[in-house]
Amino acid sequence: MHLKPMNMKKIWYMLCIGLVLFTTSCTKTDNYDGPNAALSGRVIDATTGEPLLSGQAEYSIRLWETSWGENPSPQDLAIKQDGSYDNTKLFQATYDLQPYGGPFWPMDKITGFELRGSGRQDFTVTPYLKITDVQWELVDGVHLKISCKLQAPIPAGLPQVMEVRPFLSLTEYCGEGNRIDAYYKDEYRVQINKNWSEIGDPDTGIGNETYTIPNNLPLKSGYTYYVRMGAKVRDTFEKFNYSEVIEIKIP
Repeated sequence: MHLKPMNMKKIWYMLCIGLVLFTTSCTKTDNYDGPNAALSGRVIDATTGEPLLSGQAEYSIRLWETSWGENPSPQDLAIKQDGSYDNTKLFQATYDLQPYGGPFWPMDKITGFELRGSGRQDFTVTPYLKITDVQWELVDGVHLKISCKLQAPIPAGLPQVMEVRPFLSLTEYCGEGNRIDAYYKDEYRVQINKNWSEIGDPDTGIGNETYTIPNNLPLKSGYTYYVRMGAKVRDTFEKFNYSEVIEIKIP
């Protein structure tokens, strides 16, 4: 049996109308509110009362939104080099908060934090290590000789100290995540791999050693370098504690 041309057109028209109606019925309007809250703050070094010396985005503030469930997935707010954090894309809710993944002794969560509009929360942590007495000089005008000492604010139970090494950058952002790779080599580090009792006073936390980088670092004339020393311990995250950033101009 053959259908007339007009009948075929009607069938095709009806199929198209049906498809449109089906698609429309399956599509729901997204009427959820967007992010409507902001959270900011700082991570403070308990030994100085100042922001913890760190590298850009090398650890985070971890959040768990507890308003709607017992096992929420975490989200992380990156820490800036100056120890601050700021996020304007959060939802008004109840959160648990914790500094996470950094070079410091673990601290307990802050629970039941009510975020309404703009909120602020600072955290105080104790770093594993302090980099002290950084000394440097230019040998022959373009070779950097650099050394430092270590302290342990809490020597008891400190994880094994792994290494000391320098970090160099061409900007003020300087650390493991912002560095000149040519200087991030084993030849420019001091490998330690010792417990604190072998390298420092177990009571005062004052280190016994001066760590001098074994090879002078060749720099380039006409450049300005940003330099700091870092040391890390053998914990889960193996992040560096840092000294302050030094600016070195090479004529």
